[in-house]
Amino acid sequence: MAVAHAQREHSPFRPLCHVTVGAGTAAATAAVDPGVAGLARALSPPLPSARPAPARRPPGKEPPSPSQGPSPPPRTPSPMELPPTLHSVKLYVYDLSKGMARRLSPLMLGKQLDGIWHTSIIVHKDEFFYGSGGISSCAPGGTLLGPPDSVVDLGSTEVTEEIFLEYLSSLGESMFRGESYNLFEHNCNTFSNEVAQFLTGRKIPSYITDLPSEVLSTPFGQALRPLLDSIQIQPPGGNTFRRHNGQS
Repeated sequence: MAVAHAQREHSPFRPLCHVTVGAGTAAATAAVDPGVAGLARALSPPLPSARPAPARRPPGKEPPSPSQGPSPPPRTPSPMELPPTLHSVKLYVYDLSKGMARRLSPLMLGKQLDGIWHTSIIVHKDEFFYGSGGISSCAPGGTLLGPPDSVVDLGSTEVTEEIFLEYLSSLGESMFRGESYNLFEHNCNTFSNEVAQFLTGRKIPSYITDLPSEVLSTPFGQALRPLLDSIQIQPPGGNTFRRHNGQS
């Protein structure tokens, strides 16, 4: 025992007491050999240096790239690129018999007719129709026929008022002169159907355009045709359309 104790006292090595390595550094809680402590520090990974987080920019606030320069101002579209203005087109339908055709047609014609139809086109804030006096116009519902019995929405048109009036002027000098009017074959409904197709590409309802053939298909209609052919219809209250640049 004495020999062992003597060997411990003369040993060239000193005991290490509670050497703790943690959190990337060497810490000694008692007397530590300086060489061992240095070795522990060398083996420990370095702690990351604290760096401030970069400031975040609000969305949409990124500065322009130096190579791009400032953003150009928004381009104003040319008139040719602007969407066309649309104008509503409607068909006014009047029953000239004021309900009598519905009541009397089964007895007189042997078939049911719901009305004797007069029609007009409503576009550019005016009403246009054709009669024995030629093409006429008025404020919507402005003739003595009063308000229409029904209104048919024909859609919309890109045709401007100026172009439409030029078109009416050409019709008034050709197809739809006053002397060309005929109750069965060339009447107000023929005009409305022609104008509706020019403006919208749509025809007016067939129950209106088929009315003359329905009347003439009956014996009574055939018997009355000479009399009916002489009838001229011109709803009062409109202004006859005459000039290229407007109505008169």
